[in-house]
Amino acid sequence: MKTKSTGKMMFTALAFLMAGVFILTGCNKKSAKGYGAPQVNALKESKLSMKSFVSGARASNAVYSDSIEYEMAEESADFDNSRSQNAEYERKLIRTGNVTLEVKTVSDAEEKISAWAKSLGGYITNANTWENGAGFTVRVPASRFDDAMAQTGEFGRVTNRSVSSQDVSDNYYDLQSRLQTKYILRDKLTGYLNQAKDIKDLLEIERQLNSVLEDIDSTEGRFKRLSGQIDFSTIYINMQFERGKDEGGIILPDVKNSWNEFVSTVIAFFWGLLKILFYIVIFGIPLIAIAAFLFWLLFGKVGLLVRLFKKLKK
Repeated sequence: MKTKSTGKMMFTALAFLMAGVFILTGCNKKSAKGYGAPQVNALKESKLSMKSFVSGARASNAVYSDSIEYEMAEESADFDNSRSQNAEYERKLIRTGNVTLEVKTVSDAEEKISAWAKSLGGYITNANTWENGAGFTVRVPASRFDDAMAQTGEFGRVTNRSVSSQDVSDNYYDLQSRLQTKYILRDKLTGYLNQAKDIKDLLEIERQLNSVLEDIDSTEGRFKRLSGQIDFSTIYINMQFERGKDEGGIILPDVKNSWNEFVSTVIAFFWGLLKILFYIVIFGIPLIAIAAFLFWLLFGKVGLLVRLFKKLKK
């Protein structure tokens, strides 16, 4: 009888154990379905780290193991995010435009450009005027970039227009993913800091938390700058008068160019004369010396040819 009762008890215990395993497995699968890849990794990371923390290990050991688990979770999250984003995501572009205009006046150009930029939701970041024109750097919302480029022709005759685009999608989503995982680690380290009971553990957790916060500040700064370049496109506008005209539209004599041409002609003449003298010195003097020697040898004191002629006459 004892053997039968003992067998029944073991069978009952085994049945309860198998039922518990099935229930736990079903709960884990169900909870994982409601999360994306980064959240599932973060959830696993939290469970593993808290398990090591509660299991009786020191807080510093829990932090060390958590750092390793965080790196693995970050790599897995980056892979899963890039895989899902490659299927379908919004491209992030930095667009830049360059426009050169011929205008009749630049006296009120800055006022006009400023009002135009504000009407598009943008602003001027740099303005510069000089004797024969003006230049402006304008930032406009990316959604109004095409309209802005088309409207620049209202300020004068367009002589040059160009547009360039830089795809920064990979960099944008990479920074975004890294920020999300760094936020997870920051929150976890903050939780450990509140639970630390030892000064040594407290200092170690604070050191790691400060390092994570510095990384977050740096990454946030890069992400904000990149987002600003994406959200607002840049247009460089260069204004210049028609050649030979001033602010009033009067055609002026091109005195500067005429003077430059005159000076160039004079310099070219004397340079040519100098080259001739140089050739005379280098090549002329030796030739004259050779000719003088031959004259002296044939017709001079030596007079070889003179003597020859005399002999032939005799």
